[in-house]
Amino acid sequence: ITYTATDGSGNQSTCSFTVTVNDVTAPTIVACPSNITVNAGAACTAVANWVAPTVTDNCSGATITRTAGPAPGSTFALGTTTITYTATDGSGNTAQCSFTVTVVDATAPTIVACPSNITVNAGAACTAVANWVAPTVTDNCSGASIAQTAGPVSGSAFALGTTTITYTATDGSGNQSTCSF
Repeated sequence: ITYTATDGSGNQSTCSFTVTVNDVTAPTIVACPSNITVNAGAACTAVANWVAPTVTDNCSGATITRTAGPAPGSTFALGTTTITYTATDGSGNTAQCSFTVTVVDATAPTIVACPSNITVNAGAACTAVANWVAPTVTDNCSGASIAQTAGPVSGSAFALGTTTITYTATDGSGNQSTCSF
């Protein structure tokens, strides 16, 4: 801005100053997704989808980009992944929002080939030996195990009457399945 003073004889004097307008207002991220939890599927992974947030700003030209984590529709492994979006305006002001995608294993392991009920005839000591093949386990995530949790082991001598044998399968997330015969 310049001012000029002029007197009646045409003498002049000027003064100048500047007005600088700075954009110091950070952009605003609109509709940052909430944390997402999804159950793991057959491959111990899950696909997560969300709508990317948008940006508003007092000055035009602000942009928003995903700066950490996979894109919507990606396949996520078991566990927690942080997704971050960063908005930047033309003056370099920024804003961020983050949320998590957590994949949990909520699927109990499957016991394969649980033995059927066994009937054996008592011998001379009024006991009988019973044998069976222990069941196995499958699960959507690796690391499931199976253990006999009730009754005598295969090859034991059983007293007259009925005895229940139980197997329990447990996966790495603590999900369990049981079978009894």
